[in-house]
Amino acid sequence: MELDVLSLKNDKSPKFYQEYPKLFNSYYNIDAKKLSVLSKAGYYYYHSILSLDCLMDDGEFKEIPQMLTLQEESIKLLTSIYGVDSSFWDFWNKRKKEYFEAVKIEKSLAQKDQVDFEIYEDLADKKSAFGKIAIDSLYTLDKEKDSEVYQKLLLSHKHFSVGFQLYDDVKDFKEDFEKRQFNFAIYGLKNAIDFHQYKEDVSTLNKLLFIKGVGQEILTKSIQQFEKAISILSTLKVQSKWLETVEEMKNTIVNYLDATNGYLATLKARFKIKNQQENAYSFFKYEIARDNKIKKALDFIKSDFLQNYANLKHIMYLGNLEGFKNESQIHISDTFQRALINDCFITVANNCNINISNFLKKECEYLINLRNRDKIGGWSYFPTVQEIAADIDDLGQIIQFFVFSNQSQFIDDYCKDAICTALSERVISNGGIETWIIPKLNQTSIQSKQEHFNSTKWGKGPDVEVVANFIYSLVILNKTQYDNLIKKSIQYILKQQNDKGYWKSRWYYGNYYGTYVCLKLLKEFEKDSSNEIQKALNYLINTQNKDGGFSMYGNEKSDPLSTSFSILGLKLFFDKNNDVIDKSMKYLDGIQNVNGSWLAVDFIKPKVSEPYKSETLTTAYVLKAICS
Repeated sequence: MELDVLSLKNDKSPKFYQEYPKLFNSYYNIDAKKLSVLSKAGYYYYHSILSLDCLMDDGEFKEIPQMLTLQEESIKLLTSIYGVDSSFWDFWNKRKKEYFEAVKIEKSLAQKDQVDFEIYEDLADKKSAFGKIAIDSLYTLDKEKDSEVYQKLLLSHKHFSVGFQLYDDVKDFKEDFEKRQFNFAIYGLKNAIDFHQYKEDVSTLNKLLFIKGVGQEILTKSIQQFEKAISILSTLKVQSKWLETVEEMKNTIVNYLDATNGYLATLKARFKIKNQQENAYSFFKYEIARDNKIKKALDFIKSDFLQNYANLKHIMYLGNLEGFKNESQIHISDTFQRALINDCFITVANNCNINISNFLKKECEYLINLRNRDKIGGWSYFPTVQEIAADIDDLGQIIQFFVFSNQSQFIDDYCKDAICTALSERVISNGGIETWIIPKLNQTSIQSKQEHFNSTKWGKGPDVEVVANFIYSLVILNKTQYDNLIKKSIQYILKQQNDKGYWKSRWYYGNYYGTYVCLKLLKEFEKDSSNEIQKALNYLINTQNKDGGFSMYGNEKSDPLSTSFSILGLKLFFDKNNDVIDKSMKYLDGIQNVNGSWLAVDFIKPKVSEPYKSETLTTAYVLKAICS
């Protein structure tokens, strides 16, 4: 096995460790070949230290061969540059001594109740001793040997190391707690709460780290350390990779702190919503339903309704750091979710002979009050975010709700202008329709900002699942009036089908929501798209798991939401006594929670790594699948 493969395997460290000496070369201008050898030697030794840490922390004796091999190769490379008599080896021995002093300090701190921050700074600096060798190695080779530059680089490196260690301690809270290692975040939390009452519940303790504000304080300290490093480097007046690295790490932690504050703010907002009791009308009566699992599920949904749909709502933090400029950085919406869940209720009511007409009228009024009040109208996913325009997905879903709730009279008043703008401004030549409803010319200042965010952050579309949902709404609204557009858009949708048979979504997790939405539309044109329909049905049939369920991408653990979308797609074309459907229904029966709900599953993906999911919405879709 080659050494490069050995050392790089499963490396999750920041990339700058791979060429650490090159970060500082702007201050020294060392020969490129020597710099390359130094970088390789440093990277090998860095990995040997990782192996040594595993050996000391976890007793991983299997790491010894790799550790020794990496160290030997690193020494060989360094010797090829410095020989055996260079003063470089004095630096080497000094840094090695510092590293082992850090090991002793860390072990001793684990036993102490009080830790001075100066001691922690010294620990972080000495733990990064082998990183300082990168500076030592270039300084040794430099002919001028400017000691002032050298000392400033070492001091900047110390602040960088302290900041990085503080950030690491916050992120590694759980791991270090379980290993009983010293961690400044654990130490800080111990001084803020009584650990004993939580009985080693590390997940709760990790949450309390931020709830009590300890994590935020440490991250702020971390940022301050990076700022000190930047301040020192700015006096050298050299634009270097090292300065860029320090600035990038600072920005990473600033964004992490912002995201953390945002997460806490969303939790507080959800808690506040639960206690507002704003629903001014009653949930519909469903006692007539005979199936106990349906009653239990509706009990659960009703309980959330009575808490102002706190579980259903999408709460998102969109901070000023990301370029958003709004009155609040917390945004709360259930516009799209209410349209979806009410569609599910209509299916349940039809199946169980429940009269929900008065409830649906109130829900129509609720959604009408959430519409945009500009010339275009329509609905934005987050009405309080000026950088988000109205879109054809919200519009299409609300049109469907108005039609199926027998309230089509609202469409002329509240949907027509948005429909006209979308069709006159955002239809492209292949039949796709862009997602956002904005005029191309004569834009207002807000629309110009929305257009910019569409181009740089959201993506303009067309998005096949969104197009299918919108076109379906036009089919049920007035198939004849929109006939030419419908035919053209269906051709676009057919061409977007994956070779395996599904439709890939831009805004939704998994392969099944988009496939269901496309099949729902194609059902209306079954004769003209029979091959594509069959291909999609084959995909659904062939990706069923052994337990009867379906998983998000067809290769994971089954989940109730993917299973519900699959059932809904299949039921469009199969009547009773279908083995795949029957097996899926049994799967759903077996995983209903005691409180009547089904598990929340990642559904909408508005931002990377921040999925929207809701037990309430999953439960509603399971009910729709059961009752279709």
